[in-house]
Amino acid sequence: MQPKPTPTPKKADLITPFVYRIEWKDGVVHDFKARDLRLACPCASCVDEGTGRPLLDPRTVRDDILLFGAELVGRYGLTFIWSDGHKTGIFAWPKLYALGQPVSSA
Repeated sequence: MQPKPTPTPKKADLITPFVYRIEWKDGVVHDFKARDLRLACPCASCVDEGTGRPLLDPRTVRDDILLFGAELVGRYGLTFIWSDGHKTGIFAWPKLYALGQPVSSA
């Protein structure tokens, strides 16, 4: 069995302060809500490194949290910058692909 190829982005942009969009080379387009991304942050402050248990209490993340942008981390993925000052989580491409909300073509 061959390993599954790593998803590769074609284009990635902040659509609004609440939505980040990634167009993948396989033709899939995903939108990511700012709050959903913040709750999925994989950094050591948000997830226990030993158990994988989430440490971030969703009640502490405002519904109106904003994305100020994202920075490329090599060929690996992105780190996001939120209005609450958090910016340490590195989201690898496979994690983002799995988290994505497909954009409907309707």
